[in-house]
Amino acid sequence: MNRGFFFFVVVYLAATSIGAVAQDASSPKPTTPAAQVQLGKKYLAQKDYSNAMMWYRQAAEKGNAPAQNDIGWLYQNGWGVKQDYAEAATWYRRAADQGNATAQCNLAWLYRKGFGVNQDYSEAMTWFRKAANQGDVKAQTNVGWLYEKGFGVNQDYAEAMIWYRKAADQNDSDAQNNIGWLYEKGWGVKQDYSEALSWYLQAANKGDAGAQTNIGWLYETGRGVKRDNGEAIAWYYRAAEKGNAQAQNNLGWLYENGLGVFPDNAKALTWYRKAADQGNAQAKANIGRLSPGGGPHTFETKKTQVPATVVPSSGGAPTVILPNGIQAPREIYSAEPEYSEQARKAMLTGTVLLSMSVDAAGQPRDLKVLMPLGSGLDEKAVDAIKKWKFEPATKDGKPVVVQIMVQVNFRLYGSGVGKVEIVNGPEGANIDSYLSPYISKASACWTKLTEDKTYTPSIEQGQVTVRFAIDKDGRVGATEMASPSGVDRLDRGARECVSTPKPVAALPVIFRGNELLVQMQFLYNGGVSLTPVYPQLARGGRKQFHIEVAGIASEAAEWSVTGAGCTELACGTVSSDGLYTAPEIVPDPPFVRVKGTLAGANPIPASAVVTLVGVN
Repeated sequence: MNRGFFFFVVVYLAATSIGAVAQDASSPKPTTPAAQVQLGKKYLAQKDYSNAMMWYRQAAEKGNAPAQNDIGWLYQNGWGVKQDYAEAATWYRRAADQGNATAQCNLAWLYRKGFGVNQDYSEAMTWFRKAANQGDVKAQTNVGWLYEKGFGVNQDYAEAMIWYRKAADQNDSDAQNNIGWLYEKGWGVKQDYSEALSWYLQAANKGDAGAQTNIGWLYETGRGVKRDNGEAIAWYYRAAEKGNAQAQNNLGWLYENGLGVFPDNAKALTWYRKAADQGNAQAKANIGRLSPGGGPHTFETKKTQVPATVVPSSGGAPTVILPNGIQAPREIYSAEPEYSEQARKAMLTGTVLLSMSVDAAGQPRDLKVLMPLGSGLDEKAVDAIKKWKFEPATKDGKPVVVQIMVQVNFRLYGSGVGKVEIVNGPEGANIDSYLSPYISKASACWTKLTEDKTYTPSIEQGQVTVRFAIDKDGRVGATEMASPSGVDRLDRGARECVSTPKPVAALPVIFRGNELLVQMQFLYNGGVSLTPVYPQLARGGRKQFHIEVAGIASEAAEWSVTGAGCTELACGTVSSDGLYTAPEIVPDPPFVRVKGTLAGANPIPASAVVTLVGVN
């Protein structure tokens, strides 16, 4: 009986559709532009683009602006015609010149993107504003966006907020998400994570994937809410299933590190690949690190170790057996460490080595930093590990207390000033302290420019290098691109960031009579790191280290080696090009730190902890 009812419905709908077409074919043809547009829309709804275009053209020839806009829309999308942005712009302009707000917004979008016309943010703003003043909600959001970015106008967060609120009042999810972003960053308003969450929720409940990702991030980092990786995962899933690349990458990260879920590298790689296929640079780096051959770490990461380099396992991996037949403790919950502001500003990366015991209840006890990093990262590592939970170690099935070593690896994924070199100085001249104010100012300027995740650097990793002159009075003169990024906004921003409105101080005497030429590197979506990240080496063995800047490996650094249980040669040696040679006698504890410091006037350090084993 149900099948018969279903069959009847299908037949009825089909007959109704045929009747409607027959009526159109036999009825008198509409002659007014408004009626012709309506008939065009009916064909458009049925995806009969040829007939839709025919009726739109008849109305457009009579000067009907909605028809002209709709023809532009067909050309823009390639529906029934070959996709042609230039032709779309022509039709949009005809309608826009008549004051049609939808066409004005569409034409502005083409100027914003540079599709079919030369990219021109000023022209985009002109047309967006005309549409926005007529109440077009998408135009209002875009006016706000241009003010937020400073594209085509002077950057003005307060003005951006005004336009976003106009659009948000009309329930535009993009505007609501953008208001949340301004509150999260504290741009033009007092930073307020709770207010940010409120606006994100309004957009997320309408299905906005960007807002859902932002909510996930607040829960993952504990900003304005209690830190909750399970809640973060739930929000990331909603966005990831809509194709949001950042949410896909973040899901991969949580699966890789077992945060809120059981660790699962296979699932991590699945999500990383989905994000990488959309060009997400973070995901590409994460795939490289998990795949054979490895790659640079791009986030704060961790790794636990017990003596003799045995690593506690999880997620179905084989059980680890320690000396005396003790089954190693298994990590079941781990809190991610936060970056200290001091370390973030200094772009400090590396590994903190700690010792601790895991008691019979699986609680970490007696934490001690064996190899510190400083700048507040040691405290951050300890604070995080105190929250860890373990399945306790067992012997003959009974819980026992064991001592283990823990490595907490800090990797910063951000933007800042990298290598700074003096191009024309006398040999041996050292004026790093003189350049320090220039570096500090440029770094603050660059961070502000690139920290917006919706801006170009959020999907790329690289560097821009600018060469500039400082005259005898300390003024910055001519600038030129030594190594451009290929992104005009970044290149212009880097040049602007090296300029100074007034002299810092007169040049040192050693440069009297000459200009000082300086070359400054600006990094985005990356930093300075050392590879390999988790090396193990037998006594007397060798390992080549590289310092990576913006994903490019180099041996050009100042190298050193230290240890918690050794000094000088007892820790091994490292050559001027980063080749480390382990000592013949393994120190106790069996760990050393190899550090590379970026050469030049901005000496950024990066380090890795080497685990030494007592076999050849």
